[in-house]
Amino acid sequence: MAQREDDSEDVSYKRAVHQSALSRPSRLSSHEKSGIVSTFTAVICDPTKTTRYKRHLTTDSESRDELAKRPRAEKTPLRKHERFWLADGNAIIELDGINFRVHQSWFTKHSKRIAAILPDQGTQGSRLEEITLDFCGVLKAIDFEALLSLYENPGDYRDYIETPTLMSLIRAAAILGFDNDRTWLVRELEALWPSNLGELFVNPEPRLDAPEVACLARTCDIDSLLKPAFYDMARAPGFGLDRLDESEQIGRADVLRLVRMREYLSGMWAQVAAHEDPTFVCQNLQAAPSSNDERPSGLSANTNGKPVLCPTPSAMDSHCLSATARREAWVRLVHYSQIFAQYRYDPLRGLAALINITWTDEWCRDCVEKRKADWHKMQRRIWEMVGEYLREE
Repeated sequence: MAQREDDSEDVSYKRAVHQSALSRPSRLSSHEKSGIVSTFTAVICDPTKTTRYKRHLTTDSESRDELAKRPRAEKTPLRKHERFWLADGNAIIELDGINFRVHQSWFTKHSKRIAAILPDQGTQGSRLEEITLDFCGVLKAIDFEALLSLYENPGDYRDYIETPTLMSLIRAAAILGFDNDRTWLVRELEALWPSNLGELFVNPEPRLDAPEVACLARTCDIDSLLKPAFYDMARAPGFGLDRLDESEQIGRADVLRLVRMREYLSGMWAQVAAHEDPTFVCQNLQAAPSSNDERPSGLSANTNGKPVLCPTPSAMDSHCLSATARREAWVRLVHYSQIFAQYRYDPLRGLAALINITWTDEWCRDCVEKRKADWHKMQRRIWEMVGEYLREE
């Protein structure tokens, strides 16, 4: 061993770290969540011989044999990044045909996971040691470039970060194990995609980047983003999946969840908005006395004993009109206004629209207020059920 250390003093070193490609199942394994590398290869290059040392850290979903059987990616010409090829850098990262060269100390400072697998800088004395990190397609060049830009000019990101850039930063921070930066970046994205029901109605139309946010939430294990992203997908034509590229796809289990979620949302909306609830009875009418002597002055009796509304303002405020009149008013206010068609797959915003309708005198004030309270409760139940669909196995 001493002889080997002596022989290695004047030779150049190159170490390569490989990371297996992340699959995108509905739930990532513990190794996949961490983004930790799966194979570490140390290569000592000598003019007369080459000695190799290997350490394997395989993931739960990929055995060592399977790792060896994977087809090697075809070599593509590499080019140096025009900004992030540092003359004094000693860590080379090959991504999407682009070579980046940065400082190894930058990685070890911000990522405990990478620091744990990289060689100890002090073991080779003062000699500069060059390493090559290969993330095998997991990390994208555009994401890594965004992270480097953040560290180069942090002031540019102080006030506002565009959503695509923010998602790139989160992906890079999660894969590389930059945990402190990942935490505040996730908070920034959560502010744009609130999971609180009261903040959900800021965006009336489904957001086009909901599928990308859903993929990010699954890949990086950000559960707080799942409900708002999946709800926006469920109310969008074709779930918005045509916007995803091949590297970002929703798993089969999540597609089934979206289908079941949309069926549930559509059913709930039809139940509440297709027509007035036939079981609804005005409590004022139900409590109204039937005796002629005790009948309020605003009412008169008819031949079948049912109360009818007199045209006095006080009576219109305290009692509902007949079921036929209410049905006609419902069609006018809910169907003719296009509210029913507009919110076919969006009962949360549809219920908000019903709550905000200026309800006419076909309904008494007490009944209108009771219905609004019931619709608020239904919103909360629906939002809870969305979370239940996402927890299904």
